[in-house]
Amino acid sequence: MDKRGDIAALAVVESLTSWWQQAGLDSAVGETSVNWLSDNDVPNGAQPSVVVAASQGPTDTPVAPAIAWPSDTKTLSEMVMTGAALPGNAFGPVRFAPTGPDNCQVMIISDLPDIVDAGQASATASANTALLGQMMSAIGIDVADCCRTWLATTIPPTGEVPEHALTELAAFMRHQIKLVRPKSVLILGSAACKALLNEELMNARAELRNINHDGLNITTLTTFHPRTLIARPAMKMQAWRDLQMFAKRAVQ
Repeated sequence: MDKRGDIAALAVVESLTSWWQQAGLDSAVGETSVNWLSDNDVPNGAQPSVVVAASQGPTDTPVAPAIAWPSDTKTLSEMVMTGAALPGNAFGPVRFAPTGPDNCQVMIISDLPDIVDAGQASATASANTALLGQMMSAIGIDVADCCRTWLATTIPPTGEVPEHALTELAAFMRHQIKLVRPKSVLILGSAACKALLNEELMNARAELRNINHDGLNITTLTTFHPRTLIARPAMKMQAWRDLQMFAKRAVQ
């Protein structure tokens, strides 16, 4: 590895290992455990958050599917991996199906499949996944217990979700939410936030919203994608506050 590669690798390691310090904590593990899910167990200095309801997001004309969308999560994964003409499944040659249990409390939604497990991931994706694990573990949630999915199941050559595809991708994601029926949703990054809440990330984060779809009313929080926190460690304090709110109010 050349010198620039060494520097980049060290930067990633530093970002991952300094999560707690950047978030303003003295240590990763304290002598006394904190149950973030209890209304009565609030650390000194922490303030209860306020739930702010929002509209269900975009009200665009419903998207007509090219093919019948799957009716269960198993079929969804099979259709993704076999190259079915689902929204977001043809931007690139490698496909990534949603991962995690069929029934779960928390559904994590990002724009692209770059928070996947080892064996599927590039070095960058592995770093994103590792940091997401640390973030969720810090509020007492095991990522393995969450459903992780993404607007697009393939990665475009540009590395970004096309703006013109957001409406269709959002409609399909709401269909996936209906299949999983989580108790709460964590949205990572600006593209997923724009698609599902029809708002810019900086306006939508720091307060709880709701996704209303087909009889479901799901508490939702948006925060920064791990890739953003790796690139800009100073934002970890804001993300930590978001996650505290999510654990306190959304996961019950």
